[in-house]
Amino acid sequence: MSDQQTTDVQETMRGRLAELRRDYQRGESQLQQLMRDEAATRDGLLRAGGAIRILEEMLASTAPEPATRRDHVVDGVAPGAAP
Repeated sequence: MSDQQTTDVQETMRGRLAELRRDYQRGESQLQQLMRDEAATRDGLLRAGGAIRILEEMLASTAPEPATRRDHVVDGVAPGAAP
């Protein structure tokens, strides 16, 4: 190979190397953003799950007991049942 061909090949490789490094950095940035998004989503799910659990417990503790409810059976017929 001549010196000019060697120089051209090296320049091509340097250009490709620079392009690959930019792509790599872009990929790392995207991955870091995805990891931040994942953590934020996980935190949001944990908060929502905790709130759901609390509300379910509060509703369960304030709901009348089935044995003490009078509206579930009227004259021996459950509401919505066909006569």
